[in-house]
Amino acid sequence: MEKIVDQQLVHCKADLLDFGCGNMPYRPLFERKLQTYLGFDLPGNEMADGIISGDGRLERKDESVDIVLSSQVLEHVASPDTYLTEAFRVLRPGGQLILSTHGVWRYHPDPADFWRWTCDGLKKLISAYDFEITYFEGLMGPEATAIQLWQDIKLLRIPDTLRTSFTWTMQRLMERADRRCQTADRDRDACVYMVVATKGTAVPKVSLPDEPQ
Repeated sequence: MEKIVDQQLVHCKADLLDFGCGNMPYRPLFERKLQTYLGFDLPGNEMADGIISGDGRLERKDESVDIVLSSQVLEHVASPDTYLTEAFRVLRPGGQLILSTHGVWRYHPDPADFWRWTCDGLKKLISAYDFEITYFEGLMGPEATAIQLWQDIKLLRIPDTLRTSFTWTMQRLMERADRRCQTADRDRDACVYMVVATKGTAVPKVSLPDEPQ
C-alpha cells in the first residue's frame, strides 16, 4: 500500500471512498495525499462515515469521488457485480480503483467468505466494468503462501510460550521463500493480488452472477 500511495496515485488532494472500510488500517497512509477520506461499511461500524445498504448499494452520488479503495473486501461480497458497478458509479471519469483481494487463502467469513480469484479471472472481472488495469501485482508466491497456511494451521497447537518464536521463524522462512520467487510466478499464482485500475467512460459491459454457484 505504501508503494501504491507513493507511485500510483494520479489525483492530488483527492476524495477517497473506502468501500467496506472496517477499521480503516490504511487511512494514515492515504490521508497525507488526500482532501477527504470517507469510510463506508455495513450498518454497525461506528467508525464509518456512510452506510452500505443491505443490497450492496452506496449512499453516495454518482461521480462524486476520485478514488475507491477496496482492501480485502471483494471475497466477502455476495455480488461482485453490484460491488464493482457501485465502485464504477461513484467514481469520476478517470478515477482510480485500488483493490486487493485473495488468490489463495483459508476460509475467513466476515460475515461471509464467497470467492477466490486467479490472476486471469480477477483481470477479466475488473476489466468487464470498463476499468483499465494500470497496475497488477501478486503478493506472496506459492512457496511463501504454503508456509503461511501451514503456520496458521499449526499455531493454535503450539504452546503459548513458544508461539512468538514459532511465528518469527515461519515469517523469516516466508521472507526467504518469497525472495527466491520470480516476479512472473508471483503475479501468476499469489496469496493476494493488488490491482490499480482507471475508470473509463462507458457503462459496465457485462453482468455477472449475483450469487455464488
